[in-house]
Amino acid sequence: MATSYKPIIHRAKVLYLHSAPGKAIFLDEYIVAARAEVTANDVRRFPVLRKQIEDKLQSEQALPHHDLHDGLDVLYRFLSSPNAQEAGDPLPQDLAEAAVALNYFLQGIDLIPDSVPEIGLTDDARIVACVLARNPSISIQKV
Repeated sequence: MATSYKPIIHRAKVLYLHSAPGKAIFLDEYIVAARAEVTANDVRRFPVLRKQIEDKLQSEQALPHHDLHDGLDVLYRFLSSPNAQEAGDPLPQDLAEAAVALNYFLQGIDLIPDSVPEIGLTDDARIVACVLARNPSISIQKV
């Protein structure tokens, strides 16, 4: 079960780009743009990615992000549910955005590369927290 605790850093709605000092991206804009690219076939691939998700969560970078662990568990169970697996295109917003967050987590190189010590998964945690905040029904649906 996901905890309601979210550190302040994970409530931020803007990410500053490491590759372009002074430039920022709004999380909501990123999520909306990315969800337009998600298909039902993308959602169907998540159940087989459980080991990859678990392995990344065991990394030293992920260990301090307890809220990321909780949020990803909720998203994974949501995307692996029979309703999600049977969904067709166009996907409902909550399914598409859950897939955006899980896809983002599975990338190694993103806004802040995961290999950057201490902060590498901060952007991942922000995206997960933002998707869950944008879609409160995800955490209360039976999965």
